[in-house]
Amino acid sequence: MREITAEDLLWNWARWCWSGETVGNMTPYVSWEDDHRPINHEHAQIVDEMHRGLPHHEGMVITAEYPQKNAMFGELHARARQESARRWIGQVTDVWLTEHEYLLYLGLFKNQVERRLL
Repeated sequence: MREITAEDLLWNWARWCWSGETVGNMTPYVSWEDDHRPINHEHAQIVDEMHRGLPHHEGMVITAEYPQKNAMFGELHARARQESARRWIGQVTDVWLTEHEYLLYLGLFKNQVERRLL
């Protein structure tokens, strides 16, 4: 059996995010079509608590890379997805991240998830 990684925990959280009712004007997206593994609700709730504790612009980086990756940016390759996500974050928060900052926030959060849950 393969060992669980921070990436697994973040995708588990993404599936958990999409497992409830769609709210507001969000476009429905069925993430379990991509990943059929069962959701570990306990892990997902811990990741969600961590995510909610981030500054808004940092949380949006994680949202762009996981729950919204396929729904908002699915047709884009990694660099174009990150550029589009950075524009989205800037428009919403007025914090305009560099590519380096975006990747730094993403990596730091992955490390935090790994340290807390693995």
